Amino acid sequence: MKRYWFQLLTENYDELGALIPDGSSKTTATNRAKRWMQQNGIDSAVLEVSSMATSNILDMILIEL
Repeated sequence: MKRYWFQLLTENYDELGALIPDGSSKTTATNRAKRWMQQNGIDSAVLEVSSMATSNILDMILIEL
């Protein structure tokens, strides 16, 4: 069951436009975000994790390559 939806943001919280599928695993989403960042030359970003049920932001994960 999909519990989270994800957005990849700059350090200034602007959306990067990366497609990260909804899901139940933060680890899988983080790995997909890292792959996208490598392909697009992004060194640092924030992965926003939001609840599918409430749309509340649950976590902000800093990703640095």
